[in-house]
Amino acid sequence: SLFSFELTMLSVRPVFRLWSRTAAQRFLSSTESAVAIANAELEDGRSQLEAEKSAVQRKVEAMTKADPNMVFGSTEEDPDPELPENPAEITALDPAHLRDAIMPDGTQRLVHIQQRAYRVSQNPMDSEQTWYISFMDDGATAKTWDNPLMGWVSGADPMASNIQLQMSFRTASEAVYFAKKRGWHFVVDEPRFRRGRSDEVQYQDNFLPQKVAALVKRDRKQCNHWERPKAGASHYFRPLKYHGEGEVSQHGPNGDAPIAADAESYYKMR
Repeated sequence: SLFSFELTMLSVRPVFRLWSRTAAQRFLSSTESAVAIANAELEDGRSQLEAEKSAVQRKVEAMTKADPNMVFGSTEEDPDPELPENPAEITALDPAHLRDAIMPDGTQRLVHIQQRAYRVSQNPMDSEQTWYISFMDDGATAKTWDNPLMGWVSGADPMASNIQLQMSFRTASEAVYFAKKRGWHFVVDEPRFRRGRSDEVQYQDNFLPQKVAALVKRDRKQCNHWERPKAGASHYFRPLKYHGEGEVSQHGPNGDAPIAADAESYYKMR
């Protein structure tokens, strides 16, 4: 009857569920075993390939992993040197450092640690993220003078004659540590802080700084930031000769003629 059939189905259903669950577990177990066997075979194949590689192949692969553009170099990092806690003691390890810390006139070398200056470019503030050691800082830490022949700035510190010695550092602390290692006396400038913007238009400050924009907003057309009172005015002069025994003659038929008076500016103030 229908009633007995339903009772039979109710009794068979738990058995069917148990069988289905057991079959699924067996299938998963067999699948995991097959995957494990395949992975083991893959690892064995890789190990065999690595064993067949020559020392040159291993060297090339290590260099490519360290730097895709490396042609030849070391791929092993050098261990950190064991240095004394006081960086100034490192100067005593190399006699050259002792001589390097003394100026030719016998005075102690004094360097200037500062941020690089803001420059006019698409990323003008990137340069301010680095610090450098200056050996000739506007006469404040080194004896400087204007060269009478070309008008360039000359200095008494021989270290300042090589621009490569204006070394860059990520932070002022790194520059200070380096100066201590070399045995130099140093002066550190105050860091520059710039106010950020919340309107996501920081790029416009590259062309119109916030300080100038505030002046324009406050003074309107009367803002005098762009005034150039000497624009267009002449300021010609004849430099001294190399040994200072007179002025350099101007090219042309009247090279020794008296210099005319400076011309007034002819640009209109904006």
